[in-house]
Amino acid sequence: MSNSPQNPQQILQKALSSWQGWQTGEAVLNCQPEVLQELLGGKTNRSFLVASGSFKAVVRVNAANSESLGINRAREQKILQLLQPTGFVPKVLFTSDQLLVTAYCEGRQWTQTDLNNADNRRAVNSMLERIQSIAAPNLKARNYVDYCTDYINQLGHNPKQLKSPKLIETILSAAAEIDKTVWKPVICHHDLVPENIIVTASGLILLDWEYAAMGHPALDYIRLYKSDLTSTNLAYDRVTIEKLATVQDGMDDLWSLVQEVVQVSQE
Repeated sequence: MSNSPQNPQQILQKALSSWQGWQTGEAVLNCQPEVLQELLGGKTNRSFLVASGSFKAVVRVNAANSESLGINRAREQKILQLLQPTGFVPKVLFTSDQLLVTAYCEGRQWTQTDLNNADNRRAVNSMLERIQSIAAPNLKARNYVDYCTDYINQLGHNPKQLKSPKLIETILSAAAEIDKTVWKPVICHHDLVPENIIVTASGLILLDWEYAAMGHPALDYIRLYKSDLTSTNLAYDRVTIEKLATVQDGMDDLWSLVQEVVQVSQE
């Protein structure tokens, strides 16, 4: 009997065949969902829009290299469950180590133009404040030095990394400064960009929580607003904001380098 890993299509079919165990709430499914299309644009996983009658869902097949990218699927599931009552995250229908099934969020993705609107900023700030108020006592606060180091250790002799040794030093120095300061860990998305915000008939919904963890309360704002916190109620000195921005940008850069290492190893 073969122990070879299942490919995304096999995992997708496994998810569809489990449809009777999906927690759809008031929506009653009368038959197995069918795939309508693959949803493009994601950089990590493969996602598929599926439907059973008028009911639509999204099946996300998790990337095989999730752990190397700094993703903890069990933590993501816990955070999504904690946030279900807020209405700010997709309704979770089914989860496993290999996939996540959520209700499809009918709406429009934000663009930078939406973010430039003052009313929209107030709405997303209110959403983040509510999310950060949710207690998660069993989740450990992120140590940013450890998180970045896990990326760095995977780079080996990646040419881009070797050309920028000071980049690594800068990232780790900023991360160390953040780790040693006192701040209250909150649920932090860690990948908050306009494209992950959906405008629906019932309000804003925030997608793609796989990098979420208990993190610094300013990081989501810094990622979204490019370090301009004037539209928020946050009060941090410029040095702290710059350190946080360096950590956020550094995590993005290291993530990209790790992805390149994986792609090269697969060629």
